[in-house]
Amino acid sequence: MSKLTVITDRALERALELAHTAGDGLKSAGGSLRHFGPQASDWIKTGAAVGAVKTGGKVATKFVRRNPAVAITAAAVGVGLLGYALYRKQQKKKAANGQVVNGQAKRINARDRRNHTVVDEHSDIGSDA
Repeated sequence: MSKLTVITDRALERALELAHTAGDGLKSAGGSLRHFGPQASDWIKTGAAVGAVKTGGKVATKFVRRNPAVAITAAAVGVGLLGYALYRKQQKKKAANGQVVNGQAKRINARDRRNHTVVDEHSDIGSDA
């Protein structure tokens, strides 16, 4: 794990911990904030998450500027994995609908239909009547 990942993980965990603490403080506040309790804590959590995303974005931008080859490679691998996931999902969907043959061929011998013909005495097909 790189130092960059450890720092951003630690910062995100700390931000969420502070948001939870602030939210719990607002929930247990006096009567004037009681009707704002859940909404206020949600806003604080959202603000902390947005701050963590902004900080992570700045760090990621610096990393991409310093290592463009790594970023391009990671993007290409990500696109490839996304394409493969979509392909597999499409194949599973088709298989669930019964539209895909699984590729296993089985030879079926021809039947001799002359011995198994059924004569219908009530049929007028082929008769001169």
